[in-house]
Amino acid sequence: MKPTKKTVLTLAVLFSTLIPVFAKEAKSENGYQFVNSYEYRLVAADIKQISSPYQQDDYVVFTADASPRHVGIAFDFEGYKVVHSYQRKNYYDQDGNKKSSLYFYILELPRGIENINYRLIIDGIWTTDPTNFNADYNPYTGIEVSTLNVKNNHLKETSCEEDGVHFIYEGKSGQIVRLAGTFTSWDSSIYVLTETQPGFYEIYLPLPSGTYYYSYYIGTKSFPDVSNHDRAYSSDGRITSKLVVK
Repeated sequence: MKPTKKTVLTLAVLFSTLIPVFAKEAKSENGYQFVNSYEYRLVAADIKQISSPYQQDDYVVFTADASPRHVGIAFDFEGYKVVHSYQRKNYYDQDGNKKSSLYFYILELPRGIENINYRLIIDGIWTTDPTNFNADYNPYTGIEVSTLNVKNNHLKETSCEEDGVHFIYEGKSGQIVRLAGTFTSWDSSIYVLTETQPGFYEIYLPLPSGTYYYSYYIGTKSFPDVSNHDRAYSSDGRITSKLVVK
């Protein structure tokens, strides 16, 4: 059926109404800004009730009761340093009267993430997610976190390929990121990652089968691969990442 002018106008009004309500939070070099995504708005429109976190395509939906003044969420892959605010969604009856509401947050899956650890901040109090019964004590942070397994269609941050390993680090643009591990006798001057696009650094190493331990380096600071949750301690007590190449 060919749409009439009235139908087109109605759709235009509908989507213009949804834009400010279902804005997608996107990271920029200057912080966080709001942009709009058709796919994001579809995911937001499908939220019907408070539920445990669930995945829809490349997004994860978190919901919460609307009674608090503010609900935020912080993720382990950001070091719990960024608090993302939930948005409020109201539901109305056929007469236009508000009948219920809830909070929601939609996460677009970052590259390489297959397990999400997170905490909620409800009116300033850090806590686990009451809608998610899966929780884990994280020895690296010393806190209990909510956890969620996801299916990620994006390129894995560190992926084992047929003849080696593809390492990808995501961070600020313009950095010098180095890689060291048991395959370099922990010499961090041998391998420097290439910034293939702003904030994404890559290197491919033809590592044979075996078990390896590694860390990324920026300046004198070393840190494990946040996309690889298999951790270990080095001989000098530093936390490193563990990698098995088959």
